[in-house]
Amino acid sequence: MEYVFVSFKEDRTVLADGEILGQTNQTLLIVRGHHSFALDGPADFQPPVVDAVIQHTTPIDPYKIEFK
Repeated sequence: MEYVFVSFKEDRTVLADGEILGQTNQTLLIVRGHHSFALDGPADFQPPVVDAVIQHTTPIDPYKIEFK
């Protein structure tokens, strides 16, 4: 398993490949590989989607994604 940390100014549902992954501002588990990340709710964030290859992460060094 791999780890991602998705940050945003408020709590939102994180979508990975269109499926619910978890909540923002928490370390989340995901399978290794290429994924597309977005937030659920109003489209008041940028960028609209983040594409990333997630590999070689740890709980203390997750892949970091920031939505503004």
